[in-house]
Amino acid sequence: MRIRIRNVEQVNQHLRNAYLCSTQPSVAPKTVLAPQPRPVIVDNGESSRYWVDPTNHMRLPKSLAAALYQTQNTQSKRSIGNMEKPSFQPKKVLILSKLTRYEFEKKVHKGCDDDQLATILKKRGSDYNRLLSKHKIHHSYLNTLQRELENAGIESRLVRRFGYTQEAVDWADAVFSAGGDGTFLMASSKVRTKHKPVIGINTDPQGSEGYMCLMRKLPEENLAGALKKLFHGNFEWLYRQRIRITVTGDDGISDAIELHDQQLNRDPSTARWTDNPRSPAREIDVEECMSLSPPVKKRMISESDKVVVPIEKETVELPVLALNEVFVGESLSSRVSYYEIGLNEEQMLKQKSSGITICTGTGSTSWHFNINKLTEQCVQDLMKIVAEHCNLPQIPHADKNAVSEICTKFNQQLIFDPDRRQLAFSVRDPIFNATFPPTDPRGFADKIRIKSRGYDAHLVIDGGISYRFNDGSEAVMEVRDEDTLRTVVFR
Repeated sequence: MRIRIRNVEQVNQHLRNAYLCSTQPSVAPKTVLAPQPRPVIVDNGESSRYWVDPTNHMRLPKSLAAALYQTQNTQSKRSIGNMEKPSFQPKKVLILSKLTRYEFEKKVHKGCDDDQLATILKKRGSDYNRLLSKHKIHHSYLNTLQRELENAGIESRLVRRFGYTQEAVDWADAVFSAGGDGTFLMASSKVRTKHKPVIGINTDPQGSEGYMCLMRKLPEENLAGALKKLFHGNFEWLYRQRIRITVTGDDGISDAIELHDQQLNRDPSTARWTDNPRSPAREIDVEECMSLSPPVKKRMISESDKVVVPIEKETVELPVLALNEVFVGESLSSRVSYYEIGLNEEQMLKQKSSGITICTGTGSTSWHFNINKLTEQCVQDLMKIVAEHCNLPQIPHADKNAVSEICTKFNQQLIFDPDRRQLAFSVRDPIFNATFPPTDPRGFADKIRIKSRGYDAHLVIDGGISYRFNDGSEAVMEVRDEDTLRTVVFR
């Protein structure tokens, strides 16, 4: 569905509708929800081109806000047409809690009391009181969630990321994530079946967009009512496509490197990618933070002549499905990424760039959108060039509202439905010359095949799990119905 924007007030209304429809729960029986703050575009000159976030009062150009919030509403409405009558009656729920920044700093600076931590943070320009306040807000959400589940007669268990194991997931009928979109991605990573729902609760509405979360940016006072609405079946299922990745290499696949685990490592990034990555988590807290990153396999070397023993190529399906995107490229962003790419069954083409992302509709609001979005400055410059080059003075390049609307229309087309059975690829900073001729830097495909020509390349899933992907390794990415993730949207 495409919406034609004619004036500022129409944009205001579209944004309000999109924001409310994608976030605000309707009222469950005998439950009254607090009114949702509405996003507002103030119609007075320059301010008419901006949207103001009601939670943190951040101004965002409507060319970005209309694309993200309006299209999010369209996605939900188009994605829920032919689904079964919803019912959510779990007996056991697993709650995955994020590691708050306060908890993170306490682990990094183990042994420091709060006064010492406050001094350390102050030297770095960080606000200790703000971190502590957000930590308390997060745990207040957790307490409300656990209390409401108990009131509904549902058994729950609370785990943090280092305790989020396959055994814990298998115990539960449903998984709740308590954090932001990153926590939701982590929660979905261990759910392989389309029958187990994953439901996100955004516990930091001011700091996280919560695109995949149940209430988006609604405050905590709405949580109890939203859960009651969920238990009464007043919602729709949304099945988000995920990417299945099959890798062929000399020794199959290397062991995964958990990038969330690596965050606790304070060494420079150039020192982290070794054949035996140490476990920073073990060094900080052995009992709680078990490393999820065993050492990477080494090739076998003959003691007599030090010649690499040939190993036959193996083909392996990765144990994790990508909900947002897959990134392929060199580990250090300053290096050029070299690979071959084939779309569907087409011939492979050599390409150099800063890396490539392959995303689903869910991920189209994230990295894919930010790689490809246009700014109003770019659109205005292009309109001016066209007006001058084609002798078309009627092109309104000086009209900021016209520029904003054209920019909005382009950015909206970048986002697509989370249940669409296609992949979108985006090439970051493609290198075109006589050796590497121009190709489309973005587009859609049913299947994408990439062969690495890299020196220290990795294949990264949802920004959280990394596999070595060096010269000769090949990955095939596709979406299948049996891999979809069951999530919830409110009516």
